[in-house]
Amino acid sequence: MNNSIQLIRYQDCPSTLWKNGGGSTKQLLISPINAEFTEFDYRISIASISSNGPFSSFIGIDRQLVILKGDGVELSINSHERTKQINGLGAGEKISGNTDTTEYKRLTPTDSPFCFTGETSITSQLLGSDVIDFNVMTKRGAFKAHTQRLSFDDIFIEEQITTSNNYPNELQKTGTYVPIIQILCCLDTMTWEHNRKLIEIMPYDILVLQLGDGIRLKTTMPSRLLKVSITASPPITVFTG
Repeated sequence: MNNSIQLIRYQDCPSTLWKNGGGSTKQLLISPINAEFTEFDYRISIASISSNGPFSSFIGIDRQLVILKGDGVELSINSHERTKQINGLGAGEKISGNTDTTEYKRLTPTDSPFCFTGETSITSQLLGSDVIDFNVMTKRGAFKAHTQRLSFDDIFIEEQITTSNNYPNELQKTGTYVPIIQILCCLDTMTWEHNRKLIEIMPYDILVLQLGDGIRLKTTMPSRLLKVSITASPPITVFTG
């Protein structure tokens, strides 16, 4: 097993208040490590929402949101411009009008990750108690993320992340990408077997796995994880005659 696995403790990450004062955020991971909010490749954070209010705008960023704790939120998703296909226009021609629409979506701790673009205008309203949520952000066109909920009640083993010399052909055939990094966010207390030692993992701690890493977690009760796989989009090759 590779020794490059990184453990990031939730309690050790500083908390930053939102500009509107409606909550706070703990940034657990950002790449590059000294990147600004407008220049990162990918970012993992956990936020506490204590009042209603708008989401911050992140231009050029794809986002994924998972509710971890609380009653949940109702999202008001605004579309300021809706394009319409009009009879008489050529194929693909669109016009925009003052046809503002609002869609509503409820998110609770049992729901799947919600995916949206950072430019989307969204306002959240608490359904009851304060909410804790998990956020994944990736630079559009350069990186992609896949977030999923996992559960186990004894031993969880993540096999080594590997690639092969035949990877380009495999990519072309399957359309899948090998993750450059995987993040496990533990939602319950569990034990990590590492270098013949047992390390207690607390809720919201994350484990960061690189290529070649594998991991083994143990628990004595039904436990939950969030698994985030981040892949790099390959460069587009243009063939000329």
